[in-house]
Amino acid sequence: MPGPYERNHGYAPRPGGGPGGPRGGGHAGPAPNVEVFFDPKASRVALLDELAEKQAKAFDRINSTQLRRFFGEVKELFRQFEALAAGRPDAEHGDIYRASIEPRFKMMRSKVAYATRAGGQSKLPGDFAKFVSDGVQKVSGHEQFRLFVQHFEAVVGFMYGLDKVRN
Repeated sequence: MPGPYERNHGYAPRPGGGPGGPRGGGHAGPAPNVEVFFDPKASRVALLDELAEKQAKAFDRINSTQLRRFFGEVKELFRQFEALAAGRPDAEHGDIYRASIEPRFKMMRSKVAYATRAGGQSKLPGDFAKFVSDGVQKVSGHEQFRLFVQHFEAVVGFMYGLDKVRN
C-alpha cells in the first residue's frame, strides 16, 4: 500500500532526501557540501572581489542558458526596484522592495527547486542552485538585495573569466 506522500503526489521521496536523491539535486538541498560565500554582513569589497571569485571557483561548469535564466531574472527585478525607487524619491525604499520586489525575488527559490528536479531536461547544477537558493534566503531587505545582486554580478563575471560557463 502506498504511503501518504505517494498517494497524494504520485511518487515517493528517494533515499537521501528529495527527488534528487543522495547526489544533491532536488528539493532536499542541492549539493549540501558546497559553501555559499554570499554573506550580507561581509564588506562590499569582499563580496565583489575575493568572495565572488571563491564562489565562481567552487562551481561546476554551467550552461550559459541556465546562468542567464537566473541572473537575468535577478537583474530584471533589480532594474524594476531601481525604477520604482527613482519614480518615488520621497518613498521609503524598504517599503517599495517589500511590496513590489521581495515576493517575486523570494519565489526564485521555488524556481531553483523546479530547475533542479530529477528528470528535468536540463537539470540545474546543484552547486549553482544552492548559491541562488541560499543567497535569496539570506536577503532581508532592500540593502541586502542590492548587495546580493552586485555579488551575483561579480560571480558571473568571474565564472566567465574562469571558463565555468559553456555554450
